[in-house]
Amino acid sequence: LSLVLMGGSKIPEYRRYMMPSLSVTILSLGTCGAFFGADNLAIKITCFVCGVLVFFVMAFFNRQQILEYSGGTEGVLSGDSEFRKATVLLMVTWAPFPCWYALSPEGFGIVTNILLIQIGWAFLNIVSKF
Repeated sequence: LSLVLMGGSKIPEYRRYMMPSLSVTILSLGTCGAFFGADNLAIKITCFVCGVLVFFVMAFFNRQQILEYSGGTEGVLSGDSEFRKATVLLMVTWAPFPCWYALSPEGFGIVTNILLIQIGWAFLNIVSKF
């Protein structure tokens, strides 16, 4: 939401509702996968894949916002505005979350050391919100 507000009138108003809704959808899919997929791997994988797909939709609209804000002169890989930098930083720091979720006990249980899991979540949250 802050990127939409930062973009001002150059970003369509409907994104004030859509972008936070996409975030809530991703978090809800992760929660559903953890609770309802505890004994059913197919549900867990379905929720995970759907969450990743919603993240890609969100990344697409973040890219669109860079184009709209800059009038088409900047993209994800080129440009120097503060808006572009903030958007790319958001996308890069959100990308590791699904990977860590998949490794954790809530995901596929590859990493089971609770201390390591908590340190991983703390690290990701600090880096993504600095």
